Amino acid sequence: MVHRRAVPPGAEIQALRPRAAVCGLRARGDGGRAAGLTPLGPVLHQAARNYVHARRRPVGGSAFARHFRRDMAQMLRDAVAHRPERLMVRASVGAPGWAAVPWLACFAPHVTRSMRHGLYVAILIDAPAEAVILSLQHGAAEALTRHGPIAGPAMLRAMAEETRARLDRPAPPPLTLAAAGDLARGYEAGSALWRSWRGDMGGFGPALQAMLDDYRALVGGAS
Repeated sequence: MVHRRAVPPGAEIQALRPRAAVCGLRARGDGGRAAGLTPLGPVLHQAARNYVHARRRPVGGSAFARHFRRDMAQMLRDAVAHRPERLMVRASVGAPGWAAVPWLACFAPHVTRSMRHGLYVAILIDAPAEAVILSLQHGAAEALTRHGPIAGPAMLRAMAEETRARLDRPAPPPLTLAAAGDLARGYEAGSALWRSWRGDMGGFGPALQAMLDDYRALVGGAS
């Protein structure tokens, strides 16, 4: 005869209870590398590689466009959520057609809420070069509209130079985008500081946070 040991009350219930789900941690100052979050850098690299192919089809209903505007924008929000200042994050691949240079951006709302004017931190996708550019950027569209394709970029270059002077930074090499169009030339002229990646996105997270620190030093920011 086999003798069974008495089972304490509730033991069967405890054994059948499911293990608690582990929630992802909120992003810290690592560009989205906290546990449970996909790093933003590699996703940006994939977007730079896939954009030329994606834009062969209409932007309306595009899964790529939806992913860029919604999911990638949320990843950037997660990457900056720990910061003390308030930042508005937006992303665009263009409307109604595809943009020559798709972008994500962090705006200080008391300065600007638009890529068209003001100072902000932008992530530009230079699709022909499969490059990702992080830029402390002056909005180009309004300057180009008001002053044209020659005087507009000249004004933007002067604004970028003034921004570097306020930060006491030397001028980087001129930003050159492979993308065509007046707006791309405006982005080049209006970039005060920039860094680019092709392929390996190493260092993107810290570079993003450092540029946001510079941005906050220039414009302040309420929490």
